Amino acid sequence: MKSKIMPPLVLTVICIVVCGLLVIAHNASHADKTGVVTPEMKKGCEEIFGKGDYSMLMKQDGHEKEPVTFGVKQVDSVIVDKAKKRCLFELTCDGYAKGGLHLLIGINDNGSIEGMHFLSVGETPGLGAKAAEKDYTDKFKGLSVESDIDGVDDLTAATYSSKGLKKACELALETYSVHKGEIFA
Repeated sequence: MKSKIMPPLVLTVICIVVCGLLVIAHNASHADKTGVVTPEMKKGCEEIFGKGDYSMLMKQDGHEKEPVTFGVKQVDSVIVDKAKKRCLFELTCDGYAKGGLHLLIGINDNGSIEGMHFLSVGETPGLGAKAAEKDYTDKFKGLSVESDIDGVDDLTAATYSSKGLKKACELALETYSVHKGEIFA
């Protein structure tokens, strides 16, 4: 009896574990290309700027629409509240882990960082994940293209994650500076 029950039971457990791992991998690597501001994105927009009418900038590519990225590889989408001149960049940047930093960076109408919200962090827990902590991210508030982002100290034992976050901030600020007119057109 035991020899007849164990193989299917073991196979079922293996299938459940593999399916769970696939769901985790999908959620960690999936980038929404539908133009929908997801509930987590909306939460991040409101955390940074407050309530607003947020929508994703889309461009027509043949018969399909896709998010505007201005050709910047790490930019996944641009979210705006045109009435209030608010802009957020969804970015996926490398820290210690490839694509380990998936976040929104809000740029205010003065062209400086208003705040950031992490959609997911694939960095080492307890080390690189500290780059997503509010105490560290607040150091970037108010910085602009002219600011010295490199002047923000790296986190001890999380140098790659710190540099990845700095790179994300630089990309968001530079992209905003170059494309501000297009963003709010």
